[in-house]
Amino acid sequence: MRSTFKILFYINRQKTKADGKTAILCRITIDGKSSAITTGEECLPAEWNAKQGQATDKRINKRLAEFKELVEKTYQDLLTRDGVVSVELIKNCLQGIATHPTTLLAMSRVELQSVKECVGKSKTERTYQNLYYSAKMLTEFVKDRGNEDIPITVITEDLFEEYRFFLKKQELAAATINRYLCWLSRLMYRAVSQRLIRCNPFENAKYEKTEQKIRFLQKKDVAKLMTLKVNDKEAEQARLMLVFACFTVLAIADMEHLQYGHIQTAVGGQKYIRKERQKTKVEFVVPLHPIAEVIIKHCKAEQERNGGEQSVKEKDETETRTDNLVFPCDCSRSIMCAKLSIVGRACGIRERLSYHIARHTFGTMSLSAGIPIESIAKLMGHASIASAQTYAQVTDNKISEDMDRLIRKHQKEETKEEAV
Repeated sequence: MRSTFKILFYINRQKTKADGKTAILCRITIDGKSSAITTGEECLPAEWNAKQGQATDKRINKRLAEFKELVEKTYQDLLTRDGVVSVELIKNCLQGIATHPTTLLAMSRVELQSVKECVGKSKTERTYQNLYYSAKMLTEFVKDRGNEDIPITVITEDLFEEYRFFLKKQELAAATINRYLCWLSRLMYRAVSQRLIRCNPFENAKYEKTEQKIRFLQKKDVAKLMTLKVNDKEAEQARLMLVFACFTVLAIADMEHLQYGHIQTAVGGQKYIRKERQKTKVEFVVPLHPIAEVIIKHCKAEQERNGGEQSVKEKDETETRTDNLVFPCDCSRSIMCAKLSIVGRACGIRERLSYHIARHTFGTMSLSAGIPIESIAKLMGHASIASAQTYAQVTDNKISEDMDRLIRKHQKEETKEEAV
């Protein structure tokens, strides 16, 4: 689709200098988006013809014509070189500014730095470390090709396949290969958002096939978590939230914003949670398990004992909600995740604890309890039962493993009897 490109010279009659003159500005418009840049010229408001976009001084008009030619040339050069152009790119070129990196490894360094700055806030140290190794591997690949760097505008899907072959030669696991490929694709999406390229060349690229392994807690592990007593305030909060998630399937973001007003009672007396998911903004309804109800009562009693109230202001609301948060927390999410590790070690649980593992635990426990897979999919917010069927496979595998152990045990007993 051909883009629309317009140039307009104008002045702001309200802004004049001490000598009465005002700056002549240039408004550049591409596909309906505009940006203004100074031309370096000025004149008296009375000397400006707004209809013609010219001054009465011919010398000024000549320089404006030269400036217009420069803008048009910059537009054509960017379009020819990159295949995409925006008002920001033209403005930056004219001002001699490169606000965004235009090569692959430079983009990778900037993106990694932005993640590093979010550690302890919205990102964990583990997330940063994973992406650090992804960026490091990409650098090794580029150097292996004999390049110092690669211009983003010349990248095609062939590079994706070349990188995948390079990673497979390293004898990495399929999941690791996909993680490194995702970083490369992420950089392309970033380039699209910055209008360096029109679309991600890897959008339809194929990744390595991986066997989906679900990490979940056994019932005995959940029981350990429920009975554990922790003196550390943050660790105790982390423990309560993890157990709560195991019985309500709430994500960490939803628990952080859960208010007592979200707990409602049906006509038959059954309590349930009605709330919008933070991630999708889609309302969900989850029956309140008795264990989850006990946790809510405990949190409320603790808050009343401490006399603390914490309110939350929803983004889309103009007034502050007065409903108390069920899980008020003064520390960051990364600290809470670190506290979970302490809780896990105290319980002797081998699995690395996370709030996402609680969702998988809910799925497997619900299926084991005989809840239909269609209901589980709906409770977990899955668009189809395909995702929830993974829990069915886990349950089947668990039964198979238990039977194998039983058979082996029986065979050992028979061997002992024959020996006697």
